[in-house]
Amino acid sequence: MNIYKLSHLFFIYFLLSIIFVQGQNGQDSIVVLQLFSGDTVIYNLSQSKTDHITGFKKKKNNDIWTFKIYPNNDVAFYTLKNQEKVWIYQPNPSQGNFLEISQMEKYTTGKKDAKYYYKPIRHFVSGIVFGSGLGLIDTYEEGTGFLNKPNGFLSLATPLISTIIIRTKKHKLVRLSSMTENEVLQSHYKKGYISGKKIKNSVASAFGSLIGIIAIFILNN
Repeated sequence: MNIYKLSHLFFIYFLLSIIFVQGQNGQDSIVVLQLFSGDTVIYNLSQSKTDHITGFKKKKNNDIWTFKIYPNNDVAFYTLKNQEKVWIYQPNPSQGNFLEISQMEKYTTGKKDAKYYYKPIRHFVSGIVFGSGLGLIDTYEEGTGFLNKPNGFLSLATPLISTIIIRTKKHKLVRLSSMTENEVLQSHYKKGYISGKKIKNSVASAFGSLIGIIAIFILNN
């Protein structure tokens, strides 16, 4: 038996071993990760190290699992089947972790709610209007009017410009020392929610402006 066949058999054995081990672990090791990005991930946890966790990530809307390593800096906590939360994030001002556990939980909940439930329709429509307007300006030629000059650099830069011009309303800063404990927690929830909104608004305005530019490009050709 040559080296190629041996390596091929070893690879098959390795894959079968992974499948067997995962099957042995069963459903007991399946947790739900709460990422700082606001995303949640169904995860078959294999190991938890001091700086990362390893396991298999379940793809959304199907039963396909892929091997995935998450740095601890990406994961706030994970939830067990009995709904117990195991926190990876720990308050540590020397490392920049200034929020308490309860405050971080509110922040990540706000970010998750924005990610899954907020619809940036206004920014998307504003992006279309903004992109169409800049696209028309870019095709303006003195003496002949609009749609009489090829689209140029301004059209190409419009998606980026839209994320700067069409902005998300900032969270109003209030002295935490003047708040009750519940008000402080709600403030952190709002910060997380607005942070999640800002990301989705930027994507929506950029995509909307791109549609506006494409529409003007089609009309101009």
